[in-house]
Amino acid sequence: MGEDRSTAEIRQASTRRAHLALREAEQPLSIAELVAATGLSRPTVLIVVEDLAARGLVIPAAPAEEPGPGRPARRLRLAPDAAHVAGLDIGARSVRTVRADLAGTVLARGTVALDPEDLLGSLRRALGEIDAGADAGPLGAVGLSVPGLLTADGSVGSSLALPALAGRDLARELAEELGAPVVLENDVKLAALAEHRLGAEADGPAADGLVLLRIGHRISVAITVHGRILQGAYRLAGELGTQRGMRWTASSRRGRLVWSTGDEARPLLERAARGDADAQQEIRAFCEEIAPRLAGLLLAVDPEIVVVGGGLSRAGETLLAPLREALELQLLGPGRPRLVPAALPADGSLVGALGRAFEHGSTDLVGVPDVPAPWERIRRTLHPDPLTPDPQTSTDHEGRR
Repeated sequence: MGEDRSTAEIRQASTRRAHLALREAEQPLSIAELVAATGLSRPTVLIVVEDLAARGLVIPAAPAEEPGPGRPARRLRLAPDAAHVAGLDIGARSVRTVRADLAGTVLARGTVALDPEDLLGSLRRALGEIDAGADAGPLGAVGLSVPGLLTADGSVGSSLALPALAGRDLARELAEELGAPVVLENDVKLAALAEHRLGAEADGPAADGLVLLRIGHRISVAITVHGRILQGAYRLAGELGTQRGMRWTASSRRGRLVWSTGDEARPLLERAARGDADAQQEIRAFCEEIAPRLAGLLLAVDPEIVVVGGGLSRAGETLLAPLREALELQLLGPGRPRLVPAALPADGSLVGALGRAFEHGSTDLVGVPDVPAPWERIRRTLHPDPLTPDPQTSTDHEGRR
């Protein structure tokens, strides 16, 4: 007779706690240390360790030298190469990739050109770029970030940046080829998830709500509530561009922002930062134009924090200060969401794809559901300074739908 539901859930929770304790430990742990770290009983820890060892997730470590007589305590550590996890960020012209071990340590990253006529082949080449070799663990889960609107069933409904994505169920196609779980999500929503998990500020993540406003060649929005991506019934939450006739600015063309400097805002922002009055006035006018639409969204979801990402966010207070002022004029209530720059201006979608792969593939990777991703280690090993833009990142990955 199999375990009843309550017994199975208790055993899963114990396994989850033991795995997390081993994953987060800086050194191998003895059974006694694992008992202390998890709060579980010694018999429960012994059972859980046996289960994890049977799956190849725990391996013995060299015993620590201890003073006094007697045998040194048996010590255990996570087997990080028991499985690997990959994240792929698909842009209009390239695919960025990252591969991590089970502990979340980033092992490799790369960028390959995208062939719109051979999307699956492009993903195959991208994964080959970060192949860790024959001695590495199998690829146990993959996350895909795409610049497009998703349908309720998870396929891509439309994409202005990459029309070839429309109608494709890339997650299913790639999962069938790899024999591993694959999860697909919109790039801006994944960036919002990464910002929430890693904390938009040094004091930690927003407790309730976060809005990511990504400003690059286009403006895109994503929302998290209680740490989860807000999707809605048809996965359209935050997709303001799907409203007929919606334009963030009067000069934008098919959603693409246009400036006095043309399609590129960088020269304008650089002039504004140097004190050019005309450039500063254009930035203020831009912020005043987008503020009413943004304020309506903020009043609807009432987030604690607004994170500004995308290429223009690198201008810092040259953009953020006038945007705060414009929002202040729109919001009359007693509370105001904090407006801060993105912690991951270059790698948000890629980090989000990798972290989401850990979460989605939890049962396949660890044997139990709902094991949280090792977000902080991913960020720390992917890019030691999260506020420094990745030189490989281009405007190809700016959240264009």
